[in-house]
Amino acid sequence: MEKGMLKLIDTVEAYCLDAMSTGVVLAWATEMFEKGFITKEHLNGIELKWGDSDTYEKAVEYIVEQPNDFYKDIAKGIYHASKIYGGEEFALTFGKNEMPGYHTGPGCHIGYAIGARHSHLCNAGYSLDRKMIVDGTKETPQSIVDSLMKEEKWRQILSSLNLCFFARGIYSMDVIKRGLKAVGLDFSDDEINNIGERVYAEKYSFKYREGFSFENRKWPQRIFDTKSLSTEFDKKFMENAITYAEKKIKELL
Repeated sequence: MEKGMLKLIDTVEAYCLDAMSTGVVLAWATEMFEKGFITKEHLNGIELKWGDSDTYEKAVEYIVEQPNDFYKDIAKGIYHASKIYGGEEFALTFGKNEMPGYHTGPGCHIGYAIGARHSHLCNAGYSLDRKMIVDGTKETPQSIVDSLMKEEKWRQILSSLNLCFFARGIYSMDVIKRGLKAVGLDFSDDEINNIGERVYAEKYSFKYREGFSFENRKWPQRIFDTKSLSTEFDKKFMENAITYAEKKIKELL
């Protein structure tokens, strides 16, 4: 199993695909096949089965080569494919992007939904969920959004400086200011925070200009059906978060 996983990762890398998106696409296709929504004909003669890494390698190859309409469709992502073949309730997408590999609670899912790139790298909602687990606290939709937006604004500073998010805890405001000062750039705390907020706002200005709308959102039912590690949440909780987030974002534009 371990060797099969490594081979599959290598195949995804060799084809320059995104591993998270590819994994979610293959999981969706597997469940579609198990439920009888698609057939071997759709899959170009293969049978997807959990743990069968050799077959998944072949499926990755077909996603790239696109030998039939089904593979052409899933190559566009499962938001697109589920509109054609069904299975929307377990098509795990946010902002038309496949869901990252965290199902830790409401923080991570709100983070995917409101992040400017709908990525787990936009903010760390999973960290908020972990905090709720460790501290035994509960967050409101509004408090989660406030925390996520504050962090995402700060991440604009980190990414603008080409800093690694894995090490983001090291780069405090003081460390950032000292580093900038070493190369002749003297900024105050407010000036740095304002830059991060401006970059964040520009990203959303671009999204809205290109047709983005929170009104087009659709929560995958699977996130509500599957128990998470932290507090329970429902669609009303998530909808309240999005309504609040949209208001706060538009105030910046």
